[in-house]
Amino acid sequence: MDQQQPNEAQESQLAKTIININNHFENINNQIKDEFPQIPQKSTVLIFLGEFGQQFLNFYAHFETQQVIQVNKYYNLVQVEDQGKIYYLLNFPMILLYDDQNNEIAQNLCISKIYAEMALKQMEKCSFNLILDNQQIKGDDDLAKLDNVIEDSIFYFGSYYFNVDNFFLLRNQVENRWDYLQFSKSNGFFSYFSQKQQIQTQNVGQNEILNSIIKSGNIINVTKVKSQDFINYGKMMTYLQKQYDALKEQLNLNILQFQKLLLYLQQMPIINNNSEVLKEVEDYLKELYKNFEDKRNLLTDKASQIGSVYKYINKVNKQVNACMINKRQEKVFSPQMKQFKEDNKIEQLKIKPLLSDDLNVKLNSIIQFFVQYLITIIKNDTICEVQKLKLNLKQWCAYCHESLENTLYELKYITQRIQKGPKKEIENGIYFIGITKAGKSTIINSLLNPHKIVQEEFLGQKCYRIKIETKFEIGEGGVSETQKISGVYIGKKEELNQFFDQDESNVFSLEEVLDQNQNQNCKIPQKCFIFDCPGFDDNSNELMRIAHRISLYNYFSKTKNIIVFFVVDISQQNNDQIKNTFDPISYLLENKKDLEQDFDKWTNLILTKAKDGSRQKYLESWEKVYKGYLEQDYSFYKKLFENDERCIEFPKPSKDITKNIKNLVDSIPQKLQNQLEQQKKQQQNEQQQSKQQQNQQQQNEQQQNEQQSSKKEQSKFKLVLDDKVWRLYEQCIPKAKMKLEQLINFLIEDLDQYILESDDTINQKKEQMQKIQNILLNQIIQDTKIKQDIKKTQDIQIIQDIKKTQDIQIIQDIKITQENCEQILKGISDWVKGNHHLKHNDFFLQLYIEDMKSILTISKYCQNNNIAPFEIKIDHLVNKIKTILKMIEQTIQYYKNLKYTGYATTFIAGIATCGTSLALLEVGVLANLARQFLLTRGALWVATVSSGSLTASTSGLSVVLNFIESWKNTHLKKIYQTELEKQQQQEQQQREQQQLLQQQKQQNA
Repeated sequence: MDQQQPNEAQESQLAKTIININNHFENINNQIKDEFPQIPQKSTVLIFLGEFGQQFLNFYAHFETQQVIQVNKYYNLVQVEDQGKIYYLLNFPMILLYDDQNNEIAQNLCISKIYAEMALKQMEKCSFNLILDNQQIKGDDDLAKLDNVIEDSIFYFGSYYFNVDNFFLLRNQVENRWDYLQFSKSNGFFSYFSQKQQIQTQNVGQNEILNSIIKSGNIINVTKVKSQDFINYGKMMTYLQKQYDALKEQLNLNILQFQKLLLYLQQMPIINNNSEVLKEVEDYLKELYKNFEDKRNLLTDKASQIGSVYKYINKVNKQVNACMINKRQEKVFSPQMKQFKEDNKIEQLKIKPLLSDDLNVKLNSIIQFFVQYLITIIKNDTICEVQKLKLNLKQWCAYCHESLENTLYELKYITQRIQKGPKKEIENGIYFIGITKAGKSTIINSLLNPHKIVQEEFLGQKCYRIKIETKFEIGEGGVSETQKISGVYIGKKEELNQFFDQDESNVFSLEEVLDQNQNQNCKIPQKCFIFDCPGFDDNSNELMRIAHRISLYNYFSKTKNIIVFFVVDISQQNNDQIKNTFDPISYLLENKKDLEQDFDKWTNLILTKAKDGSRQKYLESWEKVYKGYLEQDYSFYKKLFENDERCIEFPKPSKDITKNIKNLVDSIPQKLQNQLEQQKKQQQNEQQQSKQQQNQQQQNEQQQNEQQSSKKEQSKFKLVLDDKVWRLYEQCIPKAKMKLEQLINFLIEDLDQYILESDDTINQKKEQMQKIQNILLNQIIQDTKIKQDIKKTQDIQIIQDIKKTQDIQIIQDIKITQENCEQILKGISDWVKGNHHLKHNDFFLQLYIEDMKSILTISKYCQNNNIAPFEIKIDHLVNKIKTILKMIEQTIQYYKNLKYTGYATTFIAGIATCGTSLALLEVGVLANLARQFLLTRGALWVATVSSGSLTASTSGLSVVLNFIESWKNTHLKKIYQTELEKQQQQEQQQREQQQLLQQQKQQNA
């Protein structure tokens, strides 16, 4: 895959989105003139909505006095006179058409709606007749079309609307004949027709249409909305919502990618032991955060202010600090940085403006368009990643000078690569250990399937290859194929599953590796494990070697009988190879003399790439070759080297490799069998001695204590961690509290985002809040003395009892500690992954959970009691969850009291008549919410009529129930947003008071 800078790919996608939307909106703006023609106030205006088969001209052609005031693509304005009275005809031919897949049609609708709003602004005092083109209204029949008049908010034009009391429908039949349908509240609006009654129509000539409308006397007035909450542009809002959702998604992703870039800057290897780089990154982050702090009112997470956020980020990204970081990285070509970039799939860590100046201008223009025409959606909406950026910057600025993120990255790099090993003790484990490219995988493949090993040539050198697919790759070149401890169990898959969890996916049964015929070639004893261990030499980085060593300990500590085959490339006999081959084992030995004293009981040596006589030549020139280097720490190596019982020579490939493979395949099982038998005899002797000692323990308590002590000393292997691990751990553990606080702050942001932005029903939100509450409280309960009193009670009942009896005290005592942290973090992580709204949108919360898991994981290996345990109070989080649940319950009860359940007909009638026939407390808001719900979701609303009142059909009832849920959800969001604004005001007041106190202290000083 192509590698890109962290914010490059997403910037490109954001740029495309901005350009596309800006082109759409520019097209709309360019088609709109600043002024609409003036007409006298208190005039009578006939508004024709639709194309009317392009025959609008014919409606007034027969009038003797007529004046065309304005004719264009979007509207026609004509003045006519009849019997001394002047009338104005206003036609919007494209205002009824909308196609979600056709931008041109949707933009024409938008232009028409905007022009209509401009016209009505000048005509507030006029009287109106409304005439609709029945053929351009969607719907299968007249009743369905009438419903869609309401659903699509056809009579809404931004800040102005018509109550649907009186209007006319026209449908062209043949030549100049039209079906003429008139509706008014006085003679029965469509929502009051019975199911059996048909809508009555008249057939009139086109010359009679205007006279019929004028004589009807069905005059209506336009109404101006009382607040921004009621602004509605009908299907134009559907189009704008689609554009806004696309832009918002890309903005969030773009700012998320920018945060990842900031994190990578703190994690990169060159920050280690380089105070200049560290200082440059710290100054850059502080410069970013300073803007957010100093301009708090401008740089908010409000969607309407996103242009200001980008402007200030771009400004900082052009300053000196950013340029210095970029210049330094251009000169860095270290292997560590190269590996870091490969691991994170990035080409370079270059700081640059998030948007070009031109794109930022376009973004601001788009936002202003939304503010003008989508204010009901955008005014309280947020770009959640902006708030998360502020939270991150605050923490990063506080701890960047300690290179904390780099430390956590290294710690996590180690812990994520540690293998847990067997879940229970295995009987026999055969380990092949050696440096990279020494030949371990070749040897194992030869043992498993010797007849499939062939000779090939690579870069002029002969080498072994296996001509079938295998779990153990034989690599070429200088890079090892083995990056984990991999294993084969000489037995069945079902037996293997008893020893290894599914996540240890690099250990296989023999039947998974070979087919039934190939299995017969394997001479390794049944129920043994063969393990191929990664090289510990410089081919891997330091962090990987640490992870490998801990992994090897995890395997060794769960293996009863250990047999090791050290694999050494005899063609590269140098001190470093010897050190990197044997050190992984010697580091893990509790008694460092075990290799010297008992090497013959559990270790063997395989000399690969051997030539005839080379082994004897080394023995004859041992002192000359190694110059005494091996005498102290590696003297056992010579004993292995010269011992025919423990040493195997595996020659380089020759013309006939069959003999080489056969000798290897015969020798290894033989040596293995001998050592296993020795170990079993030793174990039997130890068991007999243990029984005798147990008899003595029953007689003497002191002897029992001594025996327990001696049992502890029987452990052959002990994990000894590198000094680097201790340094990482000691640096991170004091910051664990800070990291937890950051994690909790992000979780709180997620809760706000979930309540305000998710379309989950209110009952689903209640369920989600109860889940996260249970995760927190249930674990805390286990750490309190209350556990004794309520241990027999079910979890849900536990929480209910606590709420009733000891709620305040429990909340005060709620803490995350080193003991319960792992379980709580797992619960939070599972909760986020199970929440469809958050699981793909919360990179940093999951990242910080992984950071804490790394700290906890390495703590188990360090077992350092000198570092003080951490704890953090989370009562503010639990209080927030309680507040949300309380608001949810209040909302549910509030709408139960309205008693709308079962009254779908009255409910629909209330929406259709904008509340004129529905006695509800929030009828105006109800009607507007209903229209917005239908517009943004494109719901199909099918209804039939019955005996003077409307009865919803199955699909109609479904829409009603969905809207009721949306209505409740909107109410919850509204009161929750109000609560958040109060909290923000209180926090602002507290900050101002703190600043005032600091100023007074400075003055006094």
